[in-house]
Parts: sequence; C-alpha cells; structure tokens
Amino acid sequence: MAVNEGIRSPFTTQPSALSPKLRIYERLYLLNQGIDHVVALLRDMEKFPFADKESVQSAVAEIEEVRCDMNADFTEHLADSERFDEGRLWKQRRAYEKKWRDHDDVYIDVERREEERKKQGLPPRVGVVPHSAVAEEEQRWEDQQEWKKRRAKKRPSNAKRRARGRS
Repeated sequence: MAVNEGIRSPFTTQPSALSPKLRIYERLYLLNQGIDHVVALLRDMEKFPFADKESVQSAVAEIEEVRCDMNADFTEHLADSERFDEGRLWKQRRAYEKKWRDHDDVYIDVERREEERKKQGLPPRVGVVPHSAVAEEEQRWEDQQEWKKRRAKKRPSNAKRRARGRS
C-alpha cells in the first residue's frame, strides 16, 4: 500500500468562496504538479533493469502532451477572460482617478512635460500663463458678471414697461 504522505497540496480542499478564477488557477497548478510527480515516478521506474526504457519515454511524452494540451486550452480561455477583466477594471480605475483628481492638475502635467521638452532641446508646444495674469482675468470676468447682475436689477422687466405704457 502506497503512502500519500508528502504528496498533499498546500491548498485547502474546500472550494474558495472568494474567487472562481483562483480555483481555476489552483486546479491548473495542481494538474501540473501532479503531472510532474507522475513524470518523476516514471523516470525513476526507467532505472529498473527490467524496465522498457522506450515504453517509459513514450508514456512520458504522451503525458507531457496531455499537460501541454490542457495548459493551452485553459490558458487561452483564461487569457481572454483576463483581458476582458483588465479592460473593465482599467475603466473602473480611471473613473476613480478622474473623480479624485484635481481638474487643475492637468496644468501641472503640462508644465512638467514642457520642462522635459526643454531639457531635450525641443521647442515648447504650449505656453503656460502665469497665475497672476489668470487671476487678473478671472477678477475682470467676475466684476463684469457682478455689473451685469446689478444692471439687470436696476432695469424694470419688459412686462413692467409694457404695463406702464398702457396706463
């Protein structure tokens, strides 16, 4: 009777509730580990004086062929699944980044890129307006908006003007 001590997998035999993908990778690992064990046993058996070495080598080749076939089938399917998940999760991550990112960071990125171009001896692609000039323009715009609001409050509405004209 063979002793199975030391052959056990480090993985639990209970199915993982966390990730179906993890179970697939675990099983693929266990398959490859098991095939390695079988091939090692056959190579040991090949050393017996009465062993038909050609028969053992043929069996090893057949077992390795099955391993390659199973690995190829599973990894092709897994690669498609991983690429799909990669795209979905990339979109999700980008959405979080957009949500958390300060919209003005783009200007910092442009400044950094322009510095890189300058170090490489390339001409600038954009000009960055100093903050003081932007602040002046923003203040001018805000003043203009305030002036429009005050002017609108001072003017009577068209309906009030028409009503006065009828009296």
